[in-house]
Amino acid sequence: MNKPDNFDRKSHTPTTTQERNRANLHQWCDLAVGMQAIRGQWKASILMALSETESDIPALQGRLAVADGRVCVRALRELEKDRLVERSAGGTRYSLSPDGSQLIEILGDIARWQRARSKTGA
Repeated sequence: MNKPDNFDRKSHTPTTTQERNRANLHQWCDLAVGMQAIRGQWKASILMALSETESDIPALQGRLAVADGRVCVRALRELEKDRLVERSAGGTRYSLSPDGSQLIEILGDIARWQRARSKTGA
């Protein structure tokens, strides 16, 4: 059974207008591709938490108050697939990859920008 599943993007041909637009945007906009890697529930927060110390899933859930462990696991797997986090040899602890470490400064800038906006009522 070599049928692609819904998560196999390489074998998926865009069929909806939204999918075609996203594919076209990703062909010429590096920012859109980069944002896709950190878009989603808890991804940016997980990266920021891992910037402080490597963690296992229960420790991350405790620090981020993630209600559902499946959400955390899914986000970690996607971040790992996008080479932003790495799993330890035993597969139980996560840490930032070199790419993830570079991204932390940018995420910190966004957090500072939002704090400044919040003070002005934005």
